[in-house]
Amino acid sequence: MAGARPGGLVGLLGVARPLNIAGPVPDAFPGAASDASLPSGAARRLARRWGLLLAVGWLVQAGLRAWLSRGQVVPLATPDESAYLIAARVLAGGVPANFSYSTLYPAGYPLLIAPVFWFTHDPVTAYRAVLLINAPLSALVVPLGYVGCRRLGLDRPAAFGVAMVVAVLPAGLFYAEYAMTDAIYPVIVLGWLLTVHSWLVSSSRRGRYAAAAGSALLAGYADAVHSRGLVILAAYLLVWVWIVWRRPAWRGSAVLALAALALPLGVASVLNGRLTAAMYPSGARSLGGEALIRLRSVHGLVLICEQAAGQMWRFALDGWGVSGIGFAAAVFVLVRRGTAAEVRLMAALGVTVTLAIAVLAPAGLPPDQSQTWASGRYLDGMVVAFFGVGAVVLLRAARRQVAVYAAWVVPPTVVAAVAVVAYAGSSVPTKGFGAAFAFAEPAVLTQDWTQASVWLATAVAVGLLALWVFVSRWRGVLLAGLGAVSLVAVVQMTSDISRASTPAQEANTTGLVTGSGLRPGEYLAVGRGVPWESWMPQAYEIPWAQLSFFSPSSGSSGSSGSSGGPPADASVVEVAWPAGEPARASWPGAPAGWRIVASDEAAGWVAWRLGFG
Repeated sequence: MAGARPGGLVGLLGVARPLNIAGPVPDAFPGAASDASLPSGAARRLARRWGLLLAVGWLVQAGLRAWLSRGQVVPLATPDESAYLIAARVLAGGVPANFSYSTLYPAGYPLLIAPVFWFTHDPVTAYRAVLLINAPLSALVVPLGYVGCRRLGLDRPAAFGVAMVVAVLPAGLFYAEYAMTDAIYPVIVLGWLLTVHSWLVSSSRRGRYAAAAGSALLAGYADAVHSRGLVILAAYLLVWVWIVWRRPAWRGSAVLALAALALPLGVASVLNGRLTAAMYPSGARSLGGEALIRLRSVHGLVLICEQAAGQMWRFALDGWGVSGIGFAAAVFVLVRRGTAAEVRLMAALGVTVTLAIAVLAPAGLPPDQSQTWASGRYLDGMVVAFFGVGAVVLLRAARRQVAVYAAWVVPPTVVAAVAVVAYAGSSVPTKGFGAAFAFAEPAVLTQDWTQASVWLATAVAVGLLALWVFVSRWRGVLLAGLGAVSLVAVVQMTSDISRASTPAQEANTTGLVTGSGLRPGEYLAVGRGVPWESWMPQAYEIPWAQLSFFSPSSGSSGSSGSSGGPPADASVVEVAWPAGEPARASWPGAPAGWRIVASDEAAGWVAWRLGFG
């Protein structure tokens, strides 16, 4: 892949020699080196034109993400969004909330969005600003995907087409509509993989040192953003050991990599300590502790393996079968003789990280949480990465080789579906925000937003896989088909999940503040029994004061303690609405002067205010 290097981000990452991961390549394929014979001036002009086109593609994708999220004004994914937003507010010097005994949400993503809270304290404005930050960051999948496809041997037009298709894959786009780490994680993963590859193949000392530092910074930041980054960090350290062992002349860059790695890890440690003190005064739930408890029993090990199979089931489904082809190609690289060491190492890196996340992600979560059954979130970065690889294989490899890879995808996917049926049932819930958010792609594949059949979703995914193999000889048809399926899926997911859930969440959060007349300087006391799904996003909607909690009872009035009456400084009290009872039954021992001013029966709360007409 000789020739001029494009500028900007693409130039920074460089265009290294191709990774031959596709297997046998037809001689007629116009490879990525087709512009190598151009004069240097013409090559530079060509690079500038493609750099401009990449910038336009990035802007289009950022605009698409901003447009899709335009109707969202309140955090929907609780507790994740509320926790990240409040953590960002704390890092900006704002008011915390008490999230004790829940998972610690690391500081990496909140640090990125914290500047929003320097300029506005309005929760709706801040939330919209965060989503607008997500949009251009998430759209970086386009230039990164382009670089990756060029390194995998595609010519410029094909690489650009694949990059644009990868960018509309739900795993890389849908989560940009939420204030959570998944909005940026595919970008982090792609950037990390590319910089690691640059380190392995760089021919210049300067490029080697830059790639070593860049890959280390991204590995450390991945760990600072989400707990699955620990897998990336561990894998990166194995690459570091390999370089020190096999390439002694590169040890200077390895030393720089360790120094660069210490920076994000050190900053994250300090900031996480600050968030722990502010938001988890009674301690946070330990994901590692949860995993160790489950790993101590045979039943726990079996359950983790079943759930890991569910993660891999979603890996195949969420990439419309194409990610599975990419994964199969990487596995074949590991066993194929004569493969270059850096190619084999990159294949091993991708396969190892994918499998490790599939095992460890559900291990650290409570077994009663539906997302541990077969969530697509935790592998979103690897789904995006291997989707690009799979698309390259479809475009570059010989037809027989493509068929072989596809044939190897089907049996593991069916076996994984059997495991999902064994522990989660033959269908997964897709009605309501939580269920639809966790199982969105199965809902799209089955067109069932109530209860999606595992077998039907698997059959449709296998059918799509066969379709991609059949049309792979026609580049335009393949890319148009992949893009159309992804766009339809994202639009459906946005309509049936994000937009459909916004009105109820507005009533549950902003509705409490406006309905009760709560104003800056006034305090809200929350009664024990109010669902955390309600008070956590409400804690974000009240940026001027931390929520206080009390235990209402029928026999006390005027108490300022934690039981009986509300705290003395409370202006509004929120209590649980007993099912099947009138609103007044929510606080039978309400002190004199307290009146009902707002309620939400669906969310299960009633708001009382002192001296409010």
